[in-house]
Amino acid sequence: MKIHHGLLLIGVLALAGCSWMPHFGKDKAAPQQTTLMKSLTGEVDFDIPQPLPADAYLEVTLSDVSRQDAPARVIAKDHITPVGASPVTFVLSYEPGDLRDGVDFAVSARIQQGGQLLAFNDSRVSVLGRSGNDGPVRIVLAAAH
Repeated sequence: MKIHHGLLLIGVLALAGCSWMPHFGKDKAAPQQTTLMKSLTGEVDFDIPQPLPADAYLEVTLSDVSRQDAPARVIAKDHITPVGASPVTFVLSYEPGDLRDGVDFAVSARIQQGGQLLAFNDSRVSVLGRSGNDGPVRIVLAAAH
């Protein structure tokens, strides 16, 4: 019995001794994060004639819309469900490094139920970049026909 306790004590002391030993390679600097996430906030207003279905969702997107000949590059999205009453607050978190100078950015929003579009913004809402609008943003949705 004393032998088992002695071995256990030796093992515990050996492990405890290792905890204060310097770790190899620890003198290398840890990678530094060069940018912090930023946020663009705002509200989506809508006036839809019928009540929204329980499974409807609101999707707000921040996109690079500077290229006319290519699809918009999505920078950030916020998916909100359940939608609730108007206005609905949103937060779009993005990496500042994803934004390029001299580029046009826009925020768009749509309410959908499954594959059916219920409401969308029918006018461009320019933000960040050249517009200088860094929020809060207001988006007004029109009912889909």
